Amino acid sequence: MRADDAPAVELADDGPMVRVVWSANVGDARTPHHRLELALQEDLIVAAAADGQVTAFDAASGEVQWQVSLDVQISGGPGAGEEGIALGTADGGILLLSESDGSVRWRSRVSSEVLAPPAVGQDTVVARTGDGRVFALEASDGSQRWLYSRSVPSLSLRGHSAPVLVRNGVVSGFDNGRLSALALTDGDPAWEATVAVPEGRTDLERMIDIDADPLVARGDLFAGAYQGRLTGISLGSGDIAWARELSLLGGLAVDSSNLYATDAEGRVWALDRRNGASVWRADDLSGTMLTAPALHAETIAVAGSDGYVTWLGPDDGRLLARHQVGGAKIAAAPLEHAGRLYVLDLDGRLHAVEIDQ
Repeated sequence: MRADDAPAVELADDGPMVRVVWSANVGDARTPHHRLELALQEDLIVAAAADGQVTAFDAASGEVQWQVSLDVQISGGPGAGEEGIALGTADGGILLLSESDGSVRWRSRVSSEVLAPPAVGQDTVVARTGDGRVFALEASDGSQRWLYSRSVPSLSLRGHSAPVLVRNGVVSGFDNGRLSALALTDGDPAWEATVAVPEGRTDLERMIDIDADPLVARGDLFAGAYQGRLTGISLGSGDIAWARELSLLGGLAVDSSNLYATDAEGRVWALDRRNGASVWRADDLSGTMLTAPALHAETIAVAGSDGYVTWLGPDDGRLLARHQVGGAKIAAAPLEHAGRLYVLDLDGRLHAVEIDQ
């Protein structure tokens, strides 16, 4: 998981200074397609390692509040909510931990490996599995409430998007380019939308996985597919308000006016969230596999396979600052909380950083 060579870039002369507030080592992820990310649980930063170690840090000081070692290989998570902290395993397991001390509240089985963080909330834990299924489990005891299944194409990218909870429902993307909104009570589809349609003669050309997490903001839903389209969708009806050709791979972030996206070529886009029109495109990091963007201190932050986190100006996309976490790739999106940015690389190095404008 050695980091790729960093691209040669020029930074703005008036860019911010980067300061590391605290750092820690949480244990490595072993493989990039296992989505071991950071979760925020009140004022705790929770991180997991592939070997089953889960650690909760005080977000302000970096002090360890609790740490547990589980006898599982963690492949997706953590996902945090008021019901606890959920983890998915490589052998098809879901665990829910207590947020107070990390003790295991329950374990449950699903049909295959879980390669993205489960969603936790509304008395439910929702997990997407590698075989195209969505499981809703009772947060109280892990029993299965319902199961929803879609067919999996013969060839798809390794990994999948995480389910996204909305009021009384959950939105999930699939490897066939479709997006489903499901009722939390029984899993019945409220609507389905086609984000992308496969094109080309070969299975490779026809891959249209929705691997980047859908994003919900103020009644709008944004979703995109690899080798497909980026779309703005009405959350209530599933109607597509706008669509444009863009191979989404890293992920999305949104503010009051713009939608920010990282594509399969390592470019960062700013689009008008109302209609998808281009505001700017930053090509400086092309060739780098980028994470989803994060909004941080009036900038746009992305991290990538070169082991750096990069801050861009929201108005024009110019590169403002760069910070190297370590010698490994970064696959998890940076996490913003209370003016700080938390970044985790695949070797398990965790940095809490601030920038001074």
